[in-house]
Amino acid sequence: MSQQADFQVTIEPSGLTFSVGPTETVLQAALRQGIDFPHRCQQGVCTACVCRLRSGTVTYLPPEPLSAQDKSMNFTYCCLAFASSDLVLHHPFIRG
Repeated sequence: MSQQADFQVTIEPSGLTFSVGPTETVLQAALRQGIDFPHRCQQGVCTACVCRLRSGTVTYLPPEPLSAQDKSMNFTYCCLAFASSDLVLHHPFIRG
């Protein structure tokens, strides 16, 4: 029985890193590890947790939460995003 490994998330510009499991969102992983990650609604509405995706890939459960403009700006809704690879995200207010 094989188990998918955790992925590594790096937040720029702070350089903060944490791991995210295959069944948790990026936000859930950050909060589980005691990271002060901005969030409010946890439903993809308030945009407090939105980061810019610098590298890596994420997936979302349907329905797709991102608009065409969100995608063009490389926005990632961390409360809804599942890591599909190691990630580098940018959020100016997350500190290490």
